[in-house]
Amino acid sequence: MLVMRKRGNDELAPSRELLDEVNRLKAEYRPESGYESAYHYAWARSDYEARFTGKILGDEKARDRLQALAERSRDRDIFLVCYEGYGVPCHRHLLLRIARDHFGATVDPTDVRPAP
Repeated sequence: MLVMRKRGNDELAPSRELLDEVNRLKAEYRPESGYESAYHYAWARSDYEARFTGKILGDEKARDRLQALAERSRDRDIFLVCYEGYGVPCHRHLLLRIARDHFGATVDPTDVRPAP
């Protein structure tokens, strides 16, 4: 399932404001900042995890959509797909954690990574 903007699941994607802020912060990243990468820098500086989690849990349509996916995950594999590659912070992992913790989704534990 695609969980990015303009792919039919906008309610499970980050807000345009959050994405804009992350992109701005990535552009200002400097290696001497002490962060592993521009992605990690932007994730931390934007308070991404708290903001995105609040967006999902505070939006009825997003909650309903994620709960439906969690229910489907009990008897079939569900894959969340977006633009970010492996090894960088991504909202997919937050969605998986929320689905597991709030809606009882069956989630492969290797896909729910701790925040950077």
